[in-house]
Amino acid sequence: LEHAIASVDSQQVFVQPMRSEQFVVAPPQVAVEVLTAPKVTSRVNVDAAELQKMTETFAVEEKGEFKVTKNWSAVEDGLTLQLANTAPGMYELWLDYSNAGGANSVVIKLDQQSVEHSLVNTGSWDTYQSVFAGHVLLEATSKNALQFNPVNASANLMELKGVELRPISRDALVQHDNTWEFRFPEYEVRYTKVVIHEYSGDSVAINQIEIGNVQTNSVQIPTEDDLLALANNEILEIAAGDHVVATYTDENTQNEYDTSQLLTRELTATYNNAVINAIAYNLRRAGGGGVSTERKELMRVDPGERIVVEVIDYDEDRSNEIDTISVEVTVNGSEPLVLEATETDKNTGVFTREIDTAAEVTEGALVVAVGDIVELKYLDRQNTFPGHTVPRIRRVFVNEPTDAVVRIIPSLAHRIEGAVLPRAEYISEKLSELNASDPANVDNVIGTAETVDATETRQLETAAVAFAVPLLVEVFDPDRAKDSGSVVNVVLGTTGGSAVVVECVISNAHSDLPRSATDNEALLAGRFVGQVIMQLGSKDTPSVIPLTAEMPRGLIGRVHDGKEEQELLPGLVAMVLNVTGTDTINLRYKDAITPADEETVRSHTARLVVTGELTVTDREYEESVEQLHVGEKIFLRVFDADQDVSDARDSVEITLTTKIGEQETIKLIETTVHSGDFTGAFTLVANENPVANNLKTDDPIIETNFGDVISVTYNDQRSADSADPLALTTEIPVVVGTNGLVAAFSKAFNDEELAVETKFRIAESYFELFKSHKEIGRDEEQLVDLESGRRILQEVMEDYPDPKYVPRISYLLGQFSQELGQWSQAIASYEVILQQYADHTLAPDAQFKMAQCFEESGDFDEALEAYVTLAATFPKSPLIASVMIRISDHFYKAENYVIAAQVGEKFLEKFEAHEHAQRMAFRVGQAYYKNEEFVRAAESFDNFTKLFPDDSLGADGLFWSGESYRMAKNNQFAFRRYNRCRWDFPASEAAKFARGRLALPEMLNQFEAEANSIDNDN
Repeated sequence: LEHAIASVDSQQVFVQPMRSEQFVVAPPQVAVEVLTAPKVTSRVNVDAAELQKMTETFAVEEKGEFKVTKNWSAVEDGLTLQLANTAPGMYELWLDYSNAGGANSVVIKLDQQSVEHSLVNTGSWDTYQSVFAGHVLLEATSKNALQFNPVNASANLMELKGVELRPISRDALVQHDNTWEFRFPEYEVRYTKVVIHEYSGDSVAINQIEIGNVQTNSVQIPTEDDLLALANNEILEIAAGDHVVATYTDENTQNEYDTSQLLTRELTATYNNAVINAIAYNLRRAGGGGVSTERKELMRVDPGERIVVEVIDYDEDRSNEIDTISVEVTVNGSEPLVLEATETDKNTGVFTREIDTAAEVTEGALVVAVGDIVELKYLDRQNTFPGHTVPRIRRVFVNEPTDAVVRIIPSLAHRIEGAVLPRAEYISEKLSELNASDPANVDNVIGTAETVDATETRQLETAAVAFAVPLLVEVFDPDRAKDSGSVVNVVLGTTGGSAVVVECVISNAHSDLPRSATDNEALLAGRFVGQVIMQLGSKDTPSVIPLTAEMPRGLIGRVHDGKEEQELLPGLVAMVLNVTGTDTINLRYKDAITPADEETVRSHTARLVVTGELTVTDREYEESVEQLHVGEKIFLRVFDADQDVSDARDSVEITLTTKIGEQETIKLIETTVHSGDFTGAFTLVANENPVANNLKTDDPIIETNFGDVISVTYNDQRSADSADPLALTTEIPVVVGTNGLVAAFSKAFNDEELAVETKFRIAESYFELFKSHKEIGRDEEQLVDLESGRRILQEVMEDYPDPKYVPRISYLLGQFSQELGQWSQAIASYEVILQQYADHTLAPDAQFKMAQCFEESGDFDEALEAYVTLAATFPKSPLIASVMIRISDHFYKAENYVIAAQVGEKFLEKFEAHEHAQRMAFRVGQAYYKNEEFVRAAESFDNFTKLFPDDSLGADGLFWSGESYRMAKNNQFAFRRYNRCRWDFPASEAAKFARGRLALPEMLNQFEAEANSIDNDN
């Protein structure tokens, strides 16, 4: 079932499902309402009828206790009833008669009105019935007499007892011969439209239409003005919806055929639909010591606070001066207070009025109390919807204490093929009693990220949340939702000791609140929402991490530690909540204002519930495989975040069976601490008669044979898809036959460290061979080097699956891919180091290399983000200087000279002794010169010559300094720089140009001025 929501303030109609509270479960027993006919205002019996007799037997005779007409059988016979003492107005005409005859009819006339009535057969002449005949209009100026004339009569027309007049207020039709008069209650409309749905003949002919008010005897249509005469005046009369077209014929043009040109412009005339708002302002400190104003939508105030009424109605901008309008203010429906709102500036069409409130009678203030409703009303006289004068209303509530309700909303993550991020589904169930009170803990929830003890949390229904989507927190606290800028802070902590503070904002996202045509539903309901990204980790795991492509962006609210006022590096790093599979996530919110007048802590809990993913993959544990080979390895991977339960590398168990009888219980080890990713590699050995449960940990092999089918099962004890343990199973065939591989040499090592280091050296040697062959163009050799190097690294991963080797392997793989221009693969390799081994010594180099890949692939926006992340995450890295050089060079080539110069100046501040400091100092001057900031360019070139007087660019620095001063119209300084250039570096190329510049007229004049100044000094 659905229902529609509409409002006169919006043309949009919302359709939404019916809510449970809109249904009446057990309707109360009520008495049946009996509908009664309209009250009979006037009844006229035929006793006083005047007969127009053409037939002798036609008469009014007694029949029992009343009189009726008799022998009414000729169409020439008529009857008149006087309606004396009946008030003017619209009435229903009812006839009280009996009829047992044929299909007769009668015409009833009242002044110019005419009603034709087909008589009803009542069954017998003794059965009388009141039958509706039509509508009649009694006017004070008319005679008000009903004249009955038969249209046809066979035997007896009817036995008429009397007539009844019943007043009506609904629509009615009155016929006056060829005139139809439609009467209906008063409506406020801008347009009227006559539609004739059915008629006889070819067309309808209407001579005239009049629309007016009967009570005031006024006519709106036709208008008082003659429409035809309006075309001859000097005023353009328009109505809403008209298109105003201005045309001009240009007789003299420059077109090919020397013909005239018609120029047109068009405007559409319309009215504005006014909007009234209650607003407030936030004042914020802006750059340069200024103050910026932030506008907020206001919903609640405390006594003593100010309400700003804002009306947006461009129709009321009637002059080139500041205009005014009237608004009404009422408190709880009391007598309205009429105030004047003033336009914010000339021709803005926005009007405001400030209203101060007070709890007691105060001069110039509106007296309000807790729980009051302040109604702001503006009468919108011109609009397109609904099209007539309509009050625009906004309500402001005087704040009153409420009990807050908090919860962590359950969530699911849906993987979409081809998408980087999963689709989040938040299960917004009906609110239940989720809040818990614990006054003893109020002091612990102080807005900072303190550890939350799970033993203090009252047992509630725990929400199940997905790991791959942000955690969503919801707070309902109307007394804190005063305006659209209101925020509340909640503390999210885990039983493992991690904690963050989430700043929740007013939001309607992921809610089941009823939709409204005009109101901010979330602000009205006092709903605050905040989101935080979860990361597997303990309390000692860093909570601030760089944002990656796989992490969601645009989260609701802000996450902080309760101490930082501003977000650190927004868009580059994020604060996350570290959780493990055994943690209970505790939500705490301090409800400071309650009806009980005491601070209360509201709480709710949640736990990670993740459906595991089981795959049989290739060597890199990236792509799934569809078949296996005897003699090679089977690579198994399980991702299950809720199985990361400790600060060590955890494990999960899977069951592997084959068709020919092998059965083993296998442990998969977590790739790194708090990764939630469990992997293992096992050699497939040919054996036609396998022995079950004989797996050795030091030499793990799986006995199978050609053509066998291997089945792998993982029992997920905690799954989002089922309340019971869920068995995840995959089957994969073993092919008949395998591929051989010949190694050029091999050596067995007793020392693992020596073995791994040797293989790394071999891989690095292949990489150097690869680069050498690439430089001399030997494509075949370089491909052999590439494959050999990669194979060595894969052997390290397979034979020594210790996580400590992963960074070095990933770095070398990234270098191989980067040299080949395989940017995405290289970036993926470097990201492995940054995401899983952020503290490794190779992490800064990996960040720099990844930025290089972005830059060389043409995506400098991502490259810039990666460079900035390097500077923020590894501020002491020696690579920062190279980063700044690349950034400055990029912006210089992109002709964004201001940023290029700024980066160069920062470089000189931090790395004055760098080997490329001279070039960067010179580049700063070049950037300012190309940006035509000649004074700053000259100062930069002077700074260059002062810092690096012996540099090979010294002569160029002096020349360009002079050139900059000359362009800045400072000929004196320009003259001196040109002279220094030719004196200090006479043999340089720059000195030749300097001598040429000194020959310019303004330089010669400056030479004379310098000479005269010397003579005057002497």
